[in-house]
This record gives sequence, C-alpha cells and structure tokens, in this order.
Amino acid sequence: MGEYEKAELIAICREKLLADGFLVRVEQDFDMVPKIIEAIGKPYLTPKMSPFFNDFTGENCFWLLLEKDNKVVAAAGARLDDLGDGSLTEYWRRTMRRHYGQGVTDMVTSIASPLEQDLRGRLAYFGDLYFSRAAGRSLQTVRRFVMIGHMITALKWNPDWTYAFLREKDVKRGGCYHYGFNRYIPDAQLWQDPPEPRENTEYCVMTNRRDLSYMAQTYIRSPERL
Repeated sequence: MGEYEKAELIAICREKLLADGFLVRVEQDFDMVPKIIEAIGKPYLTPKMSPFFNDFTGENCFWLLLEKDNKVVAAAGARLDDLGDGSLTEYWRRTMRRHYGQGVTDMVTSIASPLEQDLRGRLAYFGDLYFSRAAGRSLQTVRRFVMIGHMITALKWNPDWTYAFLREKDVKRGGCYHYGFNRYIPDAQLWQDPPEPRENTEYCVMTNRRDLSYMAQTYIRSPERL
C-alpha cells in the first residue's frame, strides 16, 4: 500500500467523522497531553505514554485528538520504538522497571512466547485511547478515529508491527475489530503485582504491516464498511 492509499483512507474516515460533527487533529505539544487527558475525564495517563516518563519528540510520538463543538472529546497516543534485532522481553522488562518499579524493581515475570518470537523490529504502540461521554457511544466513530491513527502511523513510521493492550472484557466485546487489530494474545505479560490499572489478564492485540495494508485496501474498496 502506497502513501496515496494511506492518505485516501484518512480522507475517507475524516469526511465520515466530519459529517457527524467531529474534527480530527494531531497534537505534538506533549506538555499539553496531561491537561487534555484531565479535561476529557480520563482517570489516568499510563507511564508508557506520559511525557513525565519519556523524552518524546515529533519523530517518535504523536497524539490523535477528536473534537466536537471545539472541545476535545477523545484522544489516543502513539509512539515508535525501534528494537532492531533486540529482545522484546528485555525491552519490556527494562521499561516496566522504569515506569512502575522506580528503575530497580522487576515488575514483569514473564512475556507470552508468541510476542517474544514475533514482535520485532520497528514497533508502533497505541495507548491511552479514551472516548468521553461527549463523544457519544458510536462504534463507527471509534473505528474511523482509530483507522486514521493507523494510517498516520503507517505514513510516519512504516512499522513492522502495531500493537496495543486490551482488557479481556474489551476483547470479548469485539475490541480487536473496532480498533483494527487482527491478532490477539492472552496473558501478554504477567506482573508480580499488577499496578493499577494493569491486569494479568491483558491481551496484546497487534497487526503487522502486510495485514494492515490489506485491511486498509478493503476499506478503500468498500468505504461503507467504515
């Protein structure tokens, strides 16, 4: 899938959102992120996407915001980590020590073997997706918003994999479909003592570059599915 197709799908989703009264914009002033999260009523900002725990730049992070009536009503963050040939297990354990264990305490005891085997190279992570009540409860709105995020990620970084963590109950409700992920791994990582709001039953949901490209092409051919 070339850049034109990615841009075309962004335009399709954007127009559908616009018809429902929504605007989408990218935010890279990371000092604004905690204020935005608080304003939309999200009760927490995870350390993985927090500017207090990471030195983000315009090259490795962006936030996607959904606005209605000139107010932000939904948000999601994306970041790129280029692991090269490095181990996912070592990377996650190291970052979890810094994010949750004050840099010294190992927080994660094990990583699901399919993730260690397959999640390699350039990894894009989606996190802290939140829709306020003002955004409504339309799953179509969610799907269009997230698809724009996928396409911006693909245009900006061309990652090998894009992944996120979902609670088990959200996977059972069809979260993978609505968030654009075609693979899900249960018990993604086991914690010694899960810090709120993390859970040992979390799924890692993911899609690779090839499958994301195919999914996008199907939506371009049949935009009524969005």
